[in-house]
Amino acid sequence: MSADSTRDRRGPLFGAPAPQNHGKVDPESLERENDQNIAALGERVGFLRNITSGIHGETESHHAVLDRMAMGMGSVGLGLGGAVGKFNKVMDDPQGRRTVYIAIGITAALFLLYIWWR
Repeated sequence: MSADSTRDRRGPLFGAPAPQNHGKVDPESLERENDQNIAALGERVGFLRNITSGIHGETESHHAVLDRMAMGMGSVGLGLGGAVGKFNKVMDDPQGRRTVYIAIGITAALFLLYIWWR
């Protein structure tokens, strides 16, 4: 069956004028055409099912990766929370604050020397 004849019969559905030939159509040929169209539609549905199954599998694997990352980030957050707590204790003490300022100054000086000699 040609694409033109299919388009001619479907035209009125989309607002095109009806075809001019009003000849009889063999019911068996229409049945064969319907069977072919149903088979083609079944193939497309199977293809789409495979695609959605693949998407589902990828989504599940990405969810597992994100869950593992969330667990890892939770332990990092706990570690950072402990470090921030200790840093706050050091900054509350005047002697500790002076030590932090000296460490920052030495680090800045070394960085500037590195930039200058590079």
